[in-house]
Formats: sequence, structure tokens, C-alpha cells
Amino acid sequence: MSVARFSKLYLCLAAILLLLASNVYAQSLRVVMVETMPVPVVTDHENFFLSGLEKLGYHAGKNLVVDKIEAQGSEALAKEKLRKYLAGHEVDVVVSFATLASRAAKEVLEGTDIPLVFCVVSDPVGAGLIEEVGLPTKTNVTGLVFSLMRKSKMELAKELLTQPFPDRPVRVGVVLSSYPAAVNDLKAMRGLGGQIEFESFSLEYRAMPDGLDAMLADARKGVTTLSPEIDYWWIVPGPLGETMEFSDLLLQSGVPVGLCHTKECTRNGGLFFVTPNYEDSGFQVAGMVDSIFKGTAPGDIPPVPPDSFELGINLKTAIELQIVIPSEIMELAGKNVWR
Repeated sequence: MSVARFSKLYLCLAAILLLLASNVYAQSLRVVMVETMPVPVVTDHENFFLSGLEKLGYHAGKNLVVDKIEAQGSEALAKEKLRKYLAGHEVDVVVSFATLASRAAKEVLEGTDIPLVFCVVSDPVGAGLIEEVGLPTKTNVTGLVFSLMRKSKMELAKELLTQPFPDRPVRVGVVLSSYPAAVNDLKAMRGLGGQIEFESFSLEYRAMPDGLDAMLADARKGVTTLSPEIDYWWIVPGPLGETMEFSDLLLQSGVPVGLCHTKECTRNGGLFFVTPNYEDSGFQVAGMVDSIFKGTAPGDIPPVPPDSFELGINLKTAIELQIVIPSEIMELAGKNVWR
């Protein structure tokens, strides 16, 4: 074969390969993840979501393009970055992680047909994302509600926290930021109180992680103010409650932490926690995105709570507080029992 014919053949093969590569890229589905901040609950859900997509047959670099927008705890920054991204890309699905990113994404996508699937949002109704949990939205929005139904959580709290105080209401203290999930959760739980009375100390939410030290300084004031008045601490959802620095502040206050927001808080001395199972939740969100890829309108997919939850008990703390843990709760906690 002559050099000239070989060169022509080489160029022809190169052109074919380039065409095939461009076709594969053109056929790839594009997901953009909008992240409020890189706290463990968010990053864990992101990783399990991506694992779920892989198990469903979507592979980055083959038939899927995944990009991530980091909002650094700022709703305004999330809007700015997402608008800029959409100006340069065609997107099949936006997946938002946590409340601020989800609110920002909903506003930016308003009036478009781009589906939005939210995740790690404990009160999507209060955040203005949807009108009702469990019903199709008939909009471009759906998602997974990051919460146990509050009535069930309150019943569990009443069963445990009231045991040492049979003759009076239990007083719990909540130190919370102005982050929407925290504010909305406290409001809802107060409506279910009955035997449990809530005393609260509010502080300004500051974008994480840079704002953590300032929020902790304000939280210390709240601990000093509420400690003489309460029987337990109660940690509500939100970025502040995700941090071990905040949990440690309460655990070292001399007042027991009744309800934790994380497994680590309970392992370190809090009485109990109840959260969705992160792995199952990530896979559940991947399933929603898969349905959208296959043609289901997001407005026909009901936003629902996760299919499974984790419960944890610190048995040592329970014994110290003279709280008897029923056998059925121990069984539900499974391996999440610390002695």
C-alpha cells in the first residue's frame, strides 16, 4: 500500500472515529447537580445518587454527562451559577441537594420545561417547592422529602423523653439558625407538641463553611440562655445541625441531647436519632431521574418521603437518664445501638 493511500485510509478512519465519538456525546443525557454546601448529608446523597444511576445503566463519559454547581451555602450564588450554566448547555435534568439550592433552582427553572428533582429537603412545602407531599405537582418539579413524617417522630420522642417526667410536660431546647428547613421544622413540631414544650433561641444563618464559627459563637449564647430552662436539647434539620461542632457544643453543655440529627451525635452521647437511609434515598432519586429520562413527566411523579429510615439509640445514655427502650425500638435500631 502506498503512503498516499495509507494516509487517506488513516484520515478516513480518524474521521469515522471522530464522528462516532461526537454522536455518542450528542446522545448523552446531561444532568447538572446543584449543591447547597458540601456537608456529609449532601455529599453522601450525591455519591449514592451517582451510584444509583450507574446501576441503572447510566455511565459518565459514555451515555451520561454530569456536572456540579457548588453554591457554597449561598442561594444567590446558586442562582447565578445555574443561570450561567444553562446559557451554555442543554440540560435534561437538574438535581438539587438541600433547601437553598432547591429554592434557587426552582426560581431559575421557572417557565422552562427542564425537570427539577430535589433531594435532602425536609420541608419542600414550606420552602415553596411543592404544594403537597404525595401528590403529583403537574409542574416541572418533583423530588424526595428528607424527613420522617413528623407525627411518627413526635410519638417516638414522647415515648422516650417523657419517661423521667411523668407528672409534667417535657421541656426541650432548640438552638436554630434562620435556615428555612430549621425554621419550618420547629414550627411544625410545635404544632404536635402536647407533652413536649419547645423553647428556642434563634440566630442568623450564615453561608457555610465560612459562617460556621460565627454561628457557633451565637449558639453558645443560646446554650447559656436555655440550659437552665430545659430537660433536653432537640436538634432540628439544617446545616448547623449537620456539624459535629454544634452537636459537641450541646453534648458538653450539661443538658442531655434528646433528639440528634446525625448518627455521630447519637454515637457520641445523644439519646436517639431518626434519619432517612442515605444510600436508599440516593438510589430512590436516581430512580426518579431514570423515569424522567424514559419519558415520564416530572409533574406526574409524586414527591414522597424516602422508602427507608435509620433509627439509632445510645443505650448508655438511656440508662443514665433512666429511660427504658422498648424491645421493638431496639429491634428497629438494629446495629445502630451504642452501649
